[in-house]
Amino acid sequence: MSDLKKGWWVLLWLLPFTGLAQIPTVQLQGYFLKDTVEVGQTVRYVLRSVHAPEAELVFPDSTFKFTPFELVKKEFYPTRTQGTKSIDSTIYVLRTFSLSPVQKLQVYARLFFQGDTLQLNTLPDSVVLRQLVTTVTDPLPLRSDTKLTPVPEMFNYLYWGLGILAGLILIGGIWGLFGRSIVTRYRLYVLQKYQTQFQSRFQNTIDRFQRTRTLEQLERGTTLWKNYLTRLEEQEISSFTTKEITTFYEEDERVGNALKVCDRAIYGNIISDDISEVTDALHQLSDFAAYRFTIIRDSLRNVANTL
Repeated sequence: MSDLKKGWWVLLWLLPFTGLAQIPTVQLQGYFLKDTVEVGQTVRYVLRSVHAPEAELVFPDSTFKFTPFELVKKEFYPTRTQGTKSIDSTIYVLRTFSLSPVQKLQVYARLFFQGDTLQLNTLPDSVVLRQLVTTVTDPLPLRSDTKLTPVPEMFNYLYWGLGILAGLILIGGIWGLFGRSIVTRYRLYVLQKYQTQFQSRFQNTIDRFQRTRTLEQLERGTTLWKNYLTRLEEQEISSFTTKEITTFYEEDERVGNALKVCDRAIYGNIISDDISEVTDALHQLSDFAAYRFTIIRDSLRNVANTL
């Protein structure tokens, strides 16, 4: 074989080794931060690599099987480059429910190089399971004196807030539909209540006046009548004079004549033995109050029926 042919064969035989020499150097470490772990307790596992800056290295994600551990979360740290070296590190927070005394974990990273993927494995690292219960009796004894721990009652602000809001919306809707009707019917109830109270008190005043025949009872009766009409008419009738009251009621003879009789007796300080005239005047005032109540009540009823 000629020297030329020998040279080609040597070149072809060394070509794969020439490509391998170009693979970036990678140092991959994986280890636990604690030597022991309890069932259900979290433990941190560190995966760290030191490699050339041009190396494209991918660490395991949440789809990796960390058996016998379960992944709780992953803490990622950005790549740090110092000169000709880059450092990548990730902490995996794991927990285990396995009862094996010694539990091992080995992970890997993937290196992308010239269109190929190389798998780089860490050395296995292990933790020792610390068991809190060393012996279990069979059957298990039951404790009859277990004390309950009081749990403070928590106020559910969200549900109460939603309930109050729904209640306000319901009340607002009802008020929008029936508010005026409710107010009118309440006014009718109050008017009827005041009318009943007035008639009872005014009749008692008339009876006392007939027994005592004093100006004090007569003045009390006229004051009570004026105060009632002030509330009924929503006008300051209690401060009106007799003439102003008569004018307000459009010269109604019942009001004018009855008030004149009462004024003559009060301001003249004269009450004769025959008090029938004054008594009749008081009855006329009572009847007029009932008449005005009927007019105002019927007016409110008509308003309520049209709503």
